[in-house]
Amino acid sequence: MLDAFHDFRAGLKEAARGWVESFYAKQFGKKERIQFYESLMGVLEDGIPIEVALETVEKAFSNDGKELHPVSIICNEIAMTVRGGKSLAHSCRSRVPYDEASLIETGEETGNLVQAFRDCVRIIEIRQRIARLVRSVVALPSLTWSLMWALLYVIAFWMVPSMSRRSDPESWTGIPAMLYHISNIVSSYGVVIVIALLTLILTAVFTLPIFCGLKIKPDSPAWQVQISRILQLARLRLESFPPWSLYKVLHGSIFLLNMSVMLRTGINQLDALSILNRSAPPWLRERLDAIHYGVSSGKNFGEALKLAGHQFPDAMAIHYLEVLATRKGFAESMERFANRWLEQTLLRVDAISKFLIVMSSVCMGVLMILVVIGIFQMAGSVMDSARF
Repeated sequence: MLDAFHDFRAGLKEAARGWVESFYAKQFGKKERIQFYESLMGVLEDGIPIEVALETVEKAFSNDGKELHPVSIICNEIAMTVRGGKSLAHSCRSRVPYDEASLIETGEETGNLVQAFRDCVRIIEIRQRIARLVRSVVALPSLTWSLMWALLYVIAFWMVPSMSRRSDPESWTGIPAMLYHISNIVSSYGVVIVIALLTLILTAVFTLPIFCGLKIKPDSPAWQVQISRILQLARLRLESFPPWSLYKVLHGSIFLLNMSVMLRTGINQLDALSILNRSAPPWLRERLDAIHYGVSSGKNFGEALKLAGHQFPDAMAIHYLEVLATRKGFAESMERFANRWLEQTLLRVDAISKFLIVMSSVCMGVLMILVVIGIFQMAGSVMDSARF
């Protein structure tokens, strides 16, 4: 009886530890992957085999097995698979994105894992920079406009009704009259306007990765092909305006960076496009399929981008790549261009963010000034009416 209890307790403890380890393993995000790659780089640069390097990093992050950490758990998992005869890239595939796993695979084949890990870290850091910029574009303007709506609510449901009890609103002129009309719009249609705006914004954001043409096969009917063309044309038109333009330029930057890094490490163009296609959303997959078709038809990379017809990443980038693709050392030239274009893109996004913040602040300031002036004018009109 006592033995059965001890067995049950041991099994329960083991199951709980397995659940906790699974939870920690799921926290293996961008920050943890950078720690993973940089730690392995430091060990591998001393000439230590990959199996020993994984064990060393696992012990370092787990404090010699005394603590749990996402990096230590993943290192232990990968080390067990590598000891079982699998390659490092195959062992990492379930824990890292396809493009990073492909860079690791190329690093194994060329014997330069350190450079492969360095490229992986660089790609992750650039994605983090882009994510921070996007948050800055969205966060502060959203807060400012939310405060503006709160101020409009105060005007519509508190300030104007309070003043209208002391003076006939129909006799108001100038700014008080304008605030009166604004309050009528907010009180009558405010909820509808807010719901419509939120619906439009959420629809635009959630359809960014999926709004594209239909998947066409050789035997697809003519009506399906026509609908697909209409959808593609609509998406191209929308990409002249935010948020679609922002989505296009950011994903175009990441696409060029990933391609340049993979080409430099020895992956050919068709394989690199196929690798990126595996984890791409429908919008990006549509563009990658078109580029893949052009390259497989014998066109150089720049020509394939142009003939795809999606203006992706953008017209200027296509022109430069069309010229660079005809010269020797295309991989190195493309990487230099991708780095410059990425920096220009980040500067452009930063400029958009600052513009939106300034415009939102100006609109908020103007509204507050109108409210203050309106209050004084309405108070004056109330006092005048009281005298008579």
